[in-house]
Amino acid sequence: MKALKSHQLQWSVTVTRKYNPPREIRVFGRSQQEAILSAVSSAREVWGIWDAKSFSVPVRQ
Repeated sequence: MKALKSHQLQWSVTVTRKYNPPREIRVFGRSQQEAILSAVSSAREVWGIWDAKSFSVPVRQ
């Protein structure tokens, strides 16, 4: 995940999974759009979520 910069905000995204219970992940971004893109791109590589089905609307933390 990218290093937190002063202009980035922390967001919470719930990932609905196909074979496992939903999981909440934390991502960083300047906007909701950037946060959801970060969640989608980091779900497999950073969080190890291989069965993601859908992503919720990011909620600012």
